[in-house]
Amino acid sequence: MPIVFQYADDAEREHAEKLAAARQQLAHEEMLLPTWEELADEEREKAMVEAARYLRAGRRAGLYDVDRAQPVTTRVRDTNGKPIARDEYEAVLRTWIEKNGTGERLALLDRAELSVVTALLDELCGAYPKERLGQFAREMAMKLNDRGSI
Repeated sequence: MPIVFQYADDAEREHAEKLAAARQQLAHEEMLLPTWEELADEEREKAMVEAARYLRAGRRAGLYDVDRAQPVTTRVRDTNGKPIARDEYEAVLRTWIEKNGTGERLALLDRAELSVVTALLDELCGAYPKERLGQFAREMAMKLNDRGSI
């Protein structure tokens, strides 16, 4: 009887299979159990479901993230048209401020616009709270907030 289990996406299924196969290899090496390839299809499927549940539990516990790819920007592109890493983008923005931020201050925003820009930066910070880009957004929101006495 086939096991009914809904993977979140193809990546979760792939990661569950890799985890289950690696776990089975360890069991084979330690206890002379069958290898992953020697298991029946139903046994492999059952092991994959168990592995997927462990992956989900680990993510929920904050132990790891399934997607280890470096997060990239959604709109900013490099000269080849590819998205850049968000950490790199944060570094570029910070460097730009450090190099160009010493000059005459211009009143470009009215109070309502300043409130909106600050709110948008706060939203960016909330979307990426553990990333440098999110932390930079928070710093900028606080600076603008302080200047505008909002």
